[in-house]
Amino acid sequence: MRIYRETYNDRNGEKQTASRWYIDFTDHLNRRHKLPAFTDRRQSEALIRQIEALVASKSGTGLSIELQKWVNTLPTTLLKNLAKWGLIDNCRIEGGKSLKEHIEDWRTSLLNSGVCEKFVSQMYSSVKEHFQECGFNYFNDISASKVQQQIARLKRTVRARDEKTKQLYDKIIGDASQTTKNYHIRYCKQFCKWIYQDGRASQNPLEHIKKFADTGGKKRAAFEPEELRGLLTYTKASEKIYGLSGYQRFILYRFASETGFRTAEIKALKVKDFDFVNCAVTLSGEHTKNSKDAIIPLKNETAAILKEYFSGKMSNVQAFKLPFVGNLAVMIRKDLKAAKITIDPDRGLVCFYSTRHTFGSMLAASGVHPKTAQELMRHSDINLTMSRYTHSYRGATAAAVNSLPDLGKLPDSQNQVKTGTDSNSVSAVCSDKPCIINQKKPETTGIMSGFGDATKRPFECDKSHLKAENKTAGDGIRTHGIQLGKLTFYH
Repeated sequence: MRIYRETYNDRNGEKQTASRWYIDFTDHLNRRHKLPAFTDRRQSEALIRQIEALVASKSGTGLSIELQKWVNTLPTTLLKNLAKWGLIDNCRIEGGKSLKEHIEDWRTSLLNSGVCEKFVSQMYSSVKEHFQECGFNYFNDISASKVQQQIARLKRTVRARDEKTKQLYDKIIGDASQTTKNYHIRYCKQFCKWIYQDGRASQNPLEHIKKFADTGGKKRAAFEPEELRGLLTYTKASEKIYGLSGYQRFILYRFASETGFRTAEIKALKVKDFDFVNCAVTLSGEHTKNSKDAIIPLKNETAAILKEYFSGKMSNVQAFKLPFVGNLAVMIRKDLKAAKITIDPDRGLVCFYSTRHTFGSMLAASGVHPKTAQELMRHSDINLTMSRYTHSYRGATAAAVNSLPDLGKLPDSQNQVKTGTDSNSVSAVCSDKPCIINQKKPETTGIMSGFGDATKRPFECDKSHLKAENKTAGDGIRTHGIQLGKLTFYH
């Protein structure tokens, strides 16, 4: 390999030397190539050393970590030439793209693989925003520590309306939960993993990034049946708040507690999605979290109420009117307070999402099979249904303990011993003498009446019939015992 400068004749016919250096080298297949380098000789010499190492790697040594990092920094034009000559894989050409281009390609890949568009948009926005805040322009700029620090500063916001200007804005209501932060870390890790698996990078910079300590998050409370009845009874005839009448809130709370639909799913429902013939509601997969159509049965009473509530409405209009998401939790807490219903804080946070927890808890309390409950809750993991969304109602644990077997009763084996005419234990003496059970003389009208002569000693066995049986059974064979009722006497 060598580096050199080309010469040429200018317009005046004078010989000139080009400012750029060129690399002349032979690849692993003994093919000769010419590659433009830099105007600086030292940079060109450093490039030729890297090219030598790249050619040597094709002979079996493989790409070292340092060489992989160097390849990831090369411009797209040089990468295409190296891929054309077989020195690197074609997929490495993508490594020269900007981070924004990689994120767009990742988004397209997710959509093509069938992931829900809404979920893809959520992941795409999260990764793009965090990387911009960190100042990353290329994939090699990504730093695990910077990503973790950026996500640690996340705040929880809700969409609110300014009372004076009537304009919508994002209202900060506190720090984001650890669970929310871990979701954002997972999105960033998923992007970097895709880059690595697609061959665009030699390593995943976020592979070993640690998640935030899980403090359990904010546990949601589930309503007791009596609490839910009290809430519905109050709201049915209450005043209008947050743009919803009392009857509208009554319908909303009841429907959410009996179907387990999420807030965004309820908002997406239209009147045409309700089938009052089969008493069911269907939500398209484009609005569900798992991208699958959701078909949830309705109780007959609830279906009748909804049918009357929707009467006169166009089939394509929104089924339920909802306030802003940030006001939903405030609204349901205000209704609970007005209905004089107090929820113990130890049971969890009270919000509109508590209706979904209530749905799962009522299914469990009604004895619904866990697999059926999982299907109705639309969970991919039954552990999620049983551990997070199923709550024990008051008195359920005490009732469960009281349903255990009575350990004070005597076992059946003990009861069988206490047979005969009194409670004395029965003992049989095995000897060559007549089999006699040592106990008091029973009345002839007892359980043994009718067996032999009542004037003889009680329970005395005559061996005459045994001798006859031994003769018929053959020489050397003895009868091992006889049964009288439930007692066996051995000789």
